[in-house]
Amino acid sequence: MPPESSLFQLLWQWAPALLQGFGLNILMGITAMLVATLGGVALGSLQVSAHPGLRRGAGHLSRLLRNLPWLVVMFYVAYLLPYEVQWAGRWWQLPDWLKVALGLAMPAIGYVSEIVRGAVRAVPTGQWEAAQALGMRHGQALRHVIIPQTLPSLVAPWMNLYCAVTMSTSLANLLGVEELMTTVQSHLSTQLRNDLLLPAYGLVFIAFFIYIYPLSRWAKRLERA
Repeated sequence: MPPESSLFQLLWQWAPALLQGFGLNILMGITAMLVATLGGVALGSLQVSAHPGLRRGAGHLSRLLRNLPWLVVMFYVAYLLPYEVQWAGRWWQLPDWLKVALGLAMPAIGYVSEIVRGAVRAVPTGQWEAAQALGMRHGQALRHVIIPQTLPSLVAPWMNLYCAVTMSTSLANLLGVEELMTTVQSHLSTQLRNDLLLPAYGLVFIAFFIYIYPLSRWAKRLERA
């Protein structure tokens, strides 16, 4: 069998494991963005609070989170969190992929909060005045009037951030998480063939490109809409 045929045959045999590893990358990205969205919306809302002290504190925290090095935070959170936690009378294991997702979510919280803050600031002041005329307090106006109006403008930057977070999940390889890069390296370690290096890592590039590129194009289209 010619070398080219055996190479492609070998990569084809690896495909199920590689797809499973890439699925873990996607899971980490979704989990990180879910946590970042919940935390970022809360922090962004505090940045437009009626209380000056809360606004300043939330602003400082947002800037701190946005300037944290992603890799360092990922390592810090991964080693800070315990191997398992007790809840509801049971011990629950914290998998490494979840620790990575939580670590990546920390800087993303700062970016989501800034996205929310910018979108809220862009709402015309007349909307605030109309809500106040209806007897709403600041928090009520924010929840029921302002935030719903910002949702269309939040989608595009949120998608861009999700793409960045998902690509960053390849850093989990440094913690031994069985994601795509780790799976590729594990399979390569069983082969003494230099001709496999570029095709194998090329598959990693292609997998991320096929998943990320349509999302980034959609986000660009939403920005122009």
